[in-house]
Amino acid sequence: MKTNTAIKPESNVPFRKIQKQSVTEDVESQLRDAILTGVLAPGESLAEARLGAQLGVSRASIRQAKFQLMNEGLLEFDERGTATVRRLTLSDAHEIVEFRQVLELAAIRLACSRLTNDTLIALEENIRQTEQESNLLKLTFLDIAFHEAIMRASGNSRLVDAWRGLRPQLELWLAGVHRRHSDVTARTCEETVASHKLLISALKTGDPDVAEKAMSEHTSSLQNWLLLEAEREQEAEA
Repeated sequence: MKTNTAIKPESNVPFRKIQKQSVTEDVESQLRDAILTGVLAPGESLAEARLGAQLGVSRASIRQAKFQLMNEGLLEFDERGTATVRRLTLSDAHEIVEFRQVLELAAIRLACSRLTNDTLIALEENIRQTEQESNLLKLTFLDIAFHEAIMRASGNSRLVDAWRGLRPQLELWLAGVHRRHSDVTARTCEETVASHKLLISALKTGDPDVAEKAMSEHTSSLQNWLLLEAEREQEAEA
């Protein structure tokens, strides 16, 4: 008599999501917020035992979160394996700005011919929220979200992936700039709204050259932040 050796189909077991995963994501989120708000300052070390006790989680959860934040460019490890909040140099800032400009100019040209009504609605809603926001860090996030919407409108997934790889360090740099130059950033909301409205108008023309010119003028304002940072660095060395 033959034995039926056929493999039975796998049953559809209703697995529960692993709790550890959500714990790690929560740790990542809290550490990321602490870094971007400056609660964890550039150069500050992240001791697993202390953070684990403060957050009420295992050192393994802290370690996993730290590796993710390292991949995002927010943390760095020294030769002893100690994780510290990344201190972006002026050279880092120049590279971040240059890379952002390359991505933004390519994206807005593509977005001109692929713009949808849904994207326009999302961009206009972003501006509405920006007009009502007074918190500088939230303004930074809204600003970056506006530009990410244009990235997505380009329809180029690799361009979007490159942007998302840059975004954490862009957020880190801009958040730090806004804190260090709060006297200048008091006008950030009004200037951002006015500039973003010009970008929407340029997109609506459907002309890639017009849109690229508007984006070039918009991103060139980042050079002003670089100058402020250079002046600050020179004063610190004096």
